[in-house]
Amino acid sequence: MRNAIHFLRAAWCDIILVESGGKYAMIDTGMAEHADRIIAYLDRLRVTHLEWILITHFHRDHYGSLPALLEKYPVDRVYMKKFSGLVINDGAGHPADQAFNDAEIQKCEQMCALCGEVSSLTVIDASVDRVQLGDFDFRIFGNTDAIREMYEDPASPWYHEIHFGENTNSVALYALVGGTAIYLGADAQNDALPEYPRYDRQNARYAREIGRKIDLYKVPHHGCGHLFDEETLRILQPQVSLVTNWDWTWNRNFAANRDLLRAASPEGEILVTDRCGYVFTLGPDGQMTRETLDPLPTVSAVEVNPEEQADFQAARKQHLAEDGILLDDGTMPVCYTCGGCRQAASGTDGNGAHLPRRFWLIREGKRIGAALVLPDDPEPGCWHILDFWVFKPLRGRGAGHFCYEALEKLCVSLGAKSFLLRCEKETVIRFWRAFGFRQTEEGGSFRLIPPEICPG
Repeated sequence: MRNAIHFLRAAWCDIILVESGGKYAMIDTGMAEHADRIIAYLDRLRVTHLEWILITHFHRDHYGSLPALLEKYPVDRVYMKKFSGLVINDGAGHPADQAFNDAEIQKCEQMCALCGEVSSLTVIDASVDRVQLGDFDFRIFGNTDAIREMYEDPASPWYHEIHFGENTNSVALYALVGGTAIYLGADAQNDALPEYPRYDRQNARYAREIGRKIDLYKVPHHGCGHLFDEETLRILQPQVSLVTNWDWTWNRNFAANRDLLRAASPEGEILVTDRCGYVFTLGPDGQMTRETLDPLPTVSAVEVNPEEQADFQAARKQHLAEDGILLDDGTMPVCYTCGGCRQAASGTDGNGAHLPRRFWLIREGKRIGAALVLPDDPEPGCWHILDFWVFKPLRGRGAGHFCYEALEKLCVSLGAKSFLLRCEKETVIRFWRAFGFRQTEEGGSFRLIPPEICPG
């Protein structure tokens, strides 16, 4: 009887399939836009029925594909950790007001109603402490509404005060299967709350209750925030850790968590799921084997050659038109135009001023994006990203992240020591922040500079 756990390729969301003796269940379902990919994978495995789906907490990167899966497959039961309705942020880093909380409560109730119509719904509360599939007998940690309890308790420092995010209510799961210990941290937090000992350092408390080393560890909350401390990792000492995030985001923005994990398990492995997923097969004697799943092709950056300059300009104009950036008269914004192929080869315009360098971003032999970069602006070693884009039909699947990584790697090999860009659109700023760029106000616009350049 095969026992396996499948971590589908995902960044900043969890999609986990559990398999035992030909039966299947899911723990979290990623974003709504992941539904087609999840369904394609289940169909490839010839899955026609799910025993259960468990939603660890009510954030869209965990419940997103649930409605589509319920429509496609018979599901015997849905285990749902309901929304508290008392959160201070929306799960994406933005402040949450009462209107947001009310809307999310309504959305959660609608989803619970859907589950009740097409399946059986079990709301995860203090009475629900286990969920099973064949040889997997998961213990559920965090099965109470910690946020509401602290809000309603007159002895709490946060009595009638909204202070937490919904991750404080995330469940975590532990199972021992044939000698293999598995801890799935979902988005469980480890905030120090000595004022309220019942929920002080929750992951540390779970680790104490588990009381042993872990073979397979789904790192909580995509590797970011207050996840664990030295005590937690001293107990767990994970052999293999899975981080559901972008590799460069994990290594840049959350290096402190990474270093704690490495120190606790010097011989352990850390796997990041942005480029591929993983399937772990669990043997009866505690052995664990793995294979990669659904790997993404590599993106590379190459410099535009002189014969391709017109192609580049046409592609840039199309990109600006599609994104609504063309000027009112139909022309492109001010651009550092090339001074000619002869001078471009030297990188200057003949008067010592540096020329922009143009790059194609290529995957599987096809152009999927491009960039325009001015070296040594405003100072030597600083490369100014004037424009960067992925062609509109090819966006998604992390294309923007992988394109920037390829661009940066090539520019560093050509002498870049740091990077500069300016933007004002909030969604664009969030994109660059994911790479470790930091924001300062300059002349009414934004300047973003990465704190370090990752080695190639």
